[in-house]
Amino acid sequence: MSLFEQFGSVILGAGLVFIALLIVVVVFLLWGRRGGATGGLILDDALPPRQEKPEVPIEPTELIGKRGLAVTYLRPSGTALLDDQRVDVVSEATFIPQGARIVVTAVEGKRVIVRQITGDAESM
Repeated sequence: MSLFEQFGSVILGAGLVFIALLIVVVVFLLWGRRGGATGGLILDDALPPRQEKPEVPIEPTELIGKRGLAVTYLRPSGTALLDDQRVDVVSEATFIPQGARIVVTAVEGKRVIVRQITGDAESM
């Protein structure tokens, strides 16, 4: 058997294996959809619609001087609870732990700037 004949038989064998593999994959995918075998492989359901954040009905000028609690860690941004409403805030370049008492010191556009209340003299 010559070199070309050996090469031809190898190519023929590889081609047959490729066709057989393709048939097995197609059959598996078609059978799997009906039988549930591909439940973790194929995403059939659409994602739920994304919920938008509700707008805060507080005017920015009304926020200055308001006191509240840090709902998340502020490093330096996070969420605070002001007048029973969650508001995205930014601290004055310092870390504020979760649950700390805060006060709004400034509002720049949509950016609400807060600082931590320390000491007994400034209690809520």
